[in-house]
Amino acid sequence: MKLKPLLIILLFAASISNGQQDTTIKISQAGSKAIVMNQGSASKAKGLVYNSEFSVGAKLTTSGWGMFGDLTKRVNMDKKRLYYFEIMFMKNPKELKKINEYNFSLSYSSPRPFIYGKQNSFFNAKVAYGNKYLIGQKAEKSGFEVNFDYAIGPSIGIVKPYYLEVLKNQDGALYLSTEKYSPANESYFLDATSIYGYSGFMKGFGDISIIPGAFGKAGLNFDWASYDDYVKSLEVGIGTEVYIKDVPMMILETNKPYFVYLYLSVQFGRKW
Repeated sequence: MKLKPLLIILLFAASISNGQQDTTIKISQAGSKAIVMNQGSASKAKGLVYNSEFSVGAKLTTSGWGMFGDLTKRVNMDKKRLYYFEIMFMKNPKELKKINEYNFSLSYSSPRPFIYGKQNSFFNAKVAYGNKYLIGQKAEKSGFEVNFDYAIGPSIGIVKPYYLEVLKNQDGALYLSTEKYSPANESYFLDATSIYGYSGFMKGFGDISIIPGAFGKAGLNFDWASYDDYVKSLEVGIGTEVYIKDVPMMILETNKPYFVYLYLSVQFGRKW
């Protein structure tokens, strides 16, 4: 009979010990603020707060499309530092893809699509620095949170000539000539019946020029894996780019030194 109370005490102590192993807390200093992280016995325990994230994604904008990567470092429970990199391919809203419907008696393949009135392709590489702020969160079971983020930084604009295969006549004989735009051959670029097609993306890298500029973005980020080891998020926002001179993309349209666009992006990555 005397052993019964002792047995009850031992069982109670064991249950407390197991509970403590599953709710061990770790204090991590980030700046002057402490972050409490529920470790648990399993690495994927609900409620785990991660110090770092890295992800890559794709972005669709009203001015083109791009690919990006970002790295975040936690400052406190509601704020993260954001380091951002992006490559984006821009387009003018007036771009219109065409194909020459005339039949040519040439021993070449069928005419290829081209963008009428385009003189240069434009893409850019950006690096940026900013912050991400937690503004909304659902219960731990759902693991869903909403963040506001922004980033600003330099942009290196790359102008690449848009080469076309144009049809020329020499002594009554037709032949194809690979041309980039210049005032001297403007008539060929603006005569759709003389254009056989686009020369291809790889043509023109030997003639690129650089236009420096600056970039900024701000958006709402929806993360539906906030308590997993993985990043799975969608973001909507607005971006702007400003360059030191007009970006010469089109022949007939007004070229400007800036772009303002809306974007939608999706990204995936890891947390640790």
